[in-house]
Amino acid sequence: MSIESGDVIRLIEQFLKENNLHSSLEALQNETGVSLNTVDDISTFKENILKGRWDAVLSSVEQAHVPQIKRIELYEQIIIELAETRDIIPARALLRQTEPMEILRLNEPDRYLNLERLLSRTSFDAAQIYRERGSKEALRSSIAEELLNQVDTAPTSRLLTLLSQSIKWQQQQGIIAKDVPHNLFLGQTQEIKPAEDKLPCKLLATIKFPKNQSPKSLAFSPKGTHLVTGSADGFIELWNCITGKIANELKYQAEGALMMMEGAVTALSFSHNGELICSGANDGKLKIWKASSGSGIKRFSAAHSETITCVTFSDDDTQVLSGGFDSILRIHGLKSGKMLKEFRGHIAPVNSVIFSTDMTRIVSSSEDGTVRIWDVTTGNCMHAIVPSTEKLGLSAPAAHSALAIPGSPTEFVVCTKSPNIYVISMDGQIRRSFSADKSTCNVFLAAAVSPKGKYIYAVSDTSVLHCFDLETGNASTVKTKIPIADVLGIACHPILNIAAFFSSDRRIPIWTA
Repeated sequence: MSIESGDVIRLIEQFLKENNLHSSLEALQNETGVSLNTVDDISTFKENILKGRWDAVLSSVEQAHVPQIKRIELYEQIIIELAETRDIIPARALLRQTEPMEILRLNEPDRYLNLERLLSRTSFDAAQIYRERGSKEALRSSIAEELLNQVDTAPTSRLLTLLSQSIKWQQQQGIIAKDVPHNLFLGQTQEIKPAEDKLPCKLLATIKFPKNQSPKSLAFSPKGTHLVTGSADGFIELWNCITGKIANELKYQAEGALMMMEGAVTALSFSHNGELICSGANDGKLKIWKASSGSGIKRFSAAHSETITCVTFSDDDTQVLSGGFDSILRIHGLKSGKMLKEFRGHIAPVNSVIFSTDMTRIVSSSEDGTVRIWDVTTGNCMHAIVPSTEKLGLSAPAAHSALAIPGSPTEFVVCTKSPNIYVISMDGQIRRSFSADKSTCNVFLAAAVSPKGKYIYAVSDTSVLHCFDLETGNASTVKTKIPIADVLGIACHPILNIAAFFSSDRRIPIWTA
């Protein structure tokens, strides 16, 4: 279906007319040669002619750009009827001060003079006038028929209606987010402005995976426009994090050409500029993708000997840090395509890794219950901390989450597989700890820090979302029940109060404040 430029111009002209921008409307019609030629309602327009409601008729005709010959016939009839009712002053104004009558005077002077004489008479002989021209009703009917052939009608606000329909369709397709400001003129999502941290407590959307498939990892893009997921069947997909629909504005996804790894995608991370995605798989392979095109730009075939559990980019996006089931941390260079450095010391799978703000330290957490702080330059372990004093058998509870705190370069959060969460300094000191009520938490399974670093969110084995104030240590009295069991991970939106959760269930519930 092709769109005619004339139709677009008419849509704009209707908008100008409805908003009383008459000078702009006239200028556009004159410059383009495209006339609107519409009236608000055909039936009303016809009735106004047949009933002789000439003020309304003239207003409609003026805006509709009826051909001059038809205007002359109309004006002539109006002048005659005004003469009949002895409204001589408005009749003379119409005769002497309007463009159609001036054209009549120049082209048909005798016909024009007849009208002047008619208005100069002291009486109106209706029988003579209408005997020569036909009955008043017949003349009105003829004029109505002629004018109706010149004009159309269209529903009001067509331009705004079509734009609204287009936006709604794009929202349904996941191209435009429903609750995110969109610049219609530029065709871009407006920058999302930060909000005060609040606990996500209600369902916003749900991403559903096909039968026999499940998510294994997820991450938000730095600007918060997308949520990327990795699945058990190796697919990597970008979603609208507001609607929960696939991001079909990305051409490769709309065409079904998804990013894919050979094994289950067990770790994901965006680069800080949002242009790259790093994915790690259960076969130990690591791959770098271009988010906008879905093309793979770097592959590390032997990044780890076993499942990769966590990945993160360096501050300048030139390196990737990874950890895995092999208990090793490794830094990989994106330019060289080689492993640059490794860190050994954990005796069980590494669960999470983060860089310090100044890029001089690395923090890792492990199933062995320890949190280690490493020197990036030397590769040495500077501190090994066992945060949890509780014992599970012969070992300490696993430390499954080491989390950076926005705006705090000297501290980080550690969540263990226990009812306890810790704030630890970069020099290895436990600064604060938080404990959950055992009525809603035996152990925490996953945790995240709110966008501005005010709160810690942690999901318990009872699927309850707990919230702790990082500054005061107070626990929120609101306990939100997440609709999936055995949560494996949680990710917080970088700007908005939105959190996404995943487990071996086929669903990813997305919650908002």
